[in-house]
Amino acid sequence: MRIFLITVFIVGAGCATHPVSNSEALPVPGSRIIDSRFLQLTPNSGIVTVKRDSGFGGGQACSVRVFINAEPFADVNTSEKVVAYLPAGDYVISAKPNGICGGGLVEVGTSVKSGAKLNFRIGYGSDANFMISATAF
Repeated sequence: MRIFLITVFIVGAGCATHPVSNSEALPVPGSRIIDSRFLQLTPNSGIVTVKRDSGFGGGQACSVRVFINAEPFADVNTSEKVVAYLPAGDYVISAKPNGICGGGLVEVGTSVKSGAKLNFRIGYGSDANFMISATAF
């Protein structure tokens, strides 16, 4: 029984992904940008970076679709980032795996202020749950 529990713990921990810094994350190629209206810095906008964790549990075979206020924005692969220049206001940033990867739609609300720099990460926690959250990385 003890060996079984240790095995379950190790396998579960292996599903967790790891945050990447903004400097380590690669930009999403233009071919996977769905809506380009937030790609230009405008007056009174904030900078919102959404990046995908690295690691095997990140469903490397699948991209993740990022939404801004329920509108598709970009498809992000592991260790990639997409930067949105959002006018000041309230937003819901959502993520949903494409294809057969595990997890459903996850969302986080945020308030963007002019000149603010906000970072969000998409990944899998140690419990293998798909998530999106604010990050300091």
